[in-house]
Amino acid sequence: MKTLGKILLLAPILFSFLILSCSSDENGDVKSDCGPNYCVSELQGTWDASEYTMTFCGTGSIPDPSSYDVIAAGGSATMTVQSNGRFTLNIIIMFDGQTFPETVSGTIYFEDGEFFAIQFDDDDPDDPTYFGDTFTGTRFTLNSGTPVAEWDFDGDEIDEEACIFVTFVRD
Repeated sequence: MKTLGKILLLAPILFSFLILSCSSDENGDVKSDCGPNYCVSELQGTWDASEYTMTFCGTGSIPDPSSYDVIAAGGSATMTVQSNGRFTLNIIIMFDGQTFPETVSGTIYFEDGEFFAIQFDDDDPDDPTYFGDTFTGTRFTLNSGTPVAEWDFDGDEIDEEACIFVTFVRD
């Protein structure tokens, strides 16, 4: 019985220690302006896509064709980035003689100063999308690696999940 009494007396202290040691930053991951190789402010300006490819990356059977090159098909994509990471991406997709304009906006940042992230305006604010990125000063590439769009690759009127690869050049 003495042992049980000691455990009951120590339980609140141990529980408090456990809660404190497992708690995380109230704000979650840190949104940084600078990453390992560059700062978001260096992206400020207007960027034109020289390549914008959507590739099937969903589950199930692979459609034929399994990719669509927006630029090669006569479309365009222009992104304007502010020094604080706010951006607007205007995409014009040409398909079957029709024009499909799309505008996407959000904020670019580095999570924990390491991972390139985009918080799209129409997504959950606690759920950023991560991209592979490269930046050379005049060239900026993004690779989603996971589905970030939908496209009907095979014309069966069913959209499939798509990954994107975009190469931007400074305007």
